[in-house]
Amino acid sequence: MYLSQLILNERQSLVHRELGNAHKFHQRIMQAFPDEDSRDNPREDWHILFRHEPDSDVVLVQSEIEPDWSKLPDRYLQDYTVKAVNFTADQFSTQRVFQFRLRANPSKRDPKTKKTIGFYHRPDQLAWLERQGDRCGFRLHSADVIPSPNVFGFKKKGVPPIRITTVLFQGVLEVIAPEPFLTVVQQGLGRGKSYGCGLLSLARPQ
Repeated sequence: MYLSQLILNERQSLVHRELGNAHKFHQRIMQAFPDEDSRDNPREDWHILFRHEPDSDVVLVQSEIEPDWSKLPDRYLQDYTVKAVNFTADQFSTQRVFQFRLRANPSKRDPKTKKTIGFYHRPDQLAWLERQGDRCGFRLHSADVIPSPNVFGFKKKGVPPIRITTVLFQGVLEVIAPEPFLTVVQQGLGRGKSYGCGLLSLARPQ
């Protein structure tokens, strides 16, 4: 897999406009990847995840295939780096405790209306993350819930706008089941992956 660090050129008006429209920014990220009409969902196929880091001009992008950021408009980025990363289940068997950061959309689907309902209160958001851990092979040691701007976007006229509740989780977790944990690291956690949610970043504890 590949991890990219993008430094946005926030002096460009195009960057500001697209940061304010989640659908447009998603399309801009996807511009760095092959344009294949035969694929119904290239973001999902190539496990493309990204996160705009809070209060900064940095965007992290994780992908199964190598991107080409030179395809973005001139001066859209100030700089970028791309490095290959290799995650394995064996790695998570030997190194089990990590610091983590995750921008997520804590939510559930109403069984009657089929609509997605966001969780707005800290206890509900933490409970959501704990349930994800039970499903995805990790246990929380500690977790902070940091308010994060909600996601808004517009696809086209006549289509309801995109509205996604997001929070930033960061803390310490322990891997208890390496195989499902590897899957969630590679494929992302929760809903809203097309719009900057789901990228689980790990670091050795300090």
